[in-house]
Amino acid sequence: MFIRLALKEDVSSIVDMARANCDETCADEDFDAGMVHATFARYLETANPTFFVVEDHRQVIGFLQCYMFGYDYRAGLYTVQKVLYVKPEKRGTRAAVLLIKHLIQWSQQLGADRIEGGNDNSFQSERTAKFLSHFGFETVGFAMRKKLEEQSHGR
Repeated sequence: MFIRLALKEDVSSIVDMARANCDETCADEDFDAGMVHATFARYLETANPTFFVVEDHRQVIGFLQCYMFGYDYRAGLYTVQKVLYVKPEKRGTRAAVLLIKHLIQWSQQLGADRIEGGNDNSFQSERTAKFLSHFGFETVGFAMRKKLEEQSHGR
């Protein structure tokens, strides 16, 4: 297994895995392949987001989508692990470990002073936190969400 930057030819694999990820972690939301294509095109044009893939025997089996940002209130840079996905049949292998180790290395090479990560859904949150803690991540704060339904504007 090895990690590399995603190539233009990887977009269909990433779209397929993004669809599987959405089905697994947020099945009540609509998946839009066009949005994934647009996000991937932005990666190819700007490198933000950045996509890494993990290959096993020449097959893409997972991906990491991450971002880099400057702070709004001080000098410096931080990175964000947005999506980490490994195909179910390859979970329990080194794939996710290699992706996170690569995220840490990439962040250090950029000169980032922290990485934010986790999950933004309720799918195996404790397992995700335990996994990331092995790499020095710590729980800070709470992620919260309020879904906005179509409402009348007078209320």
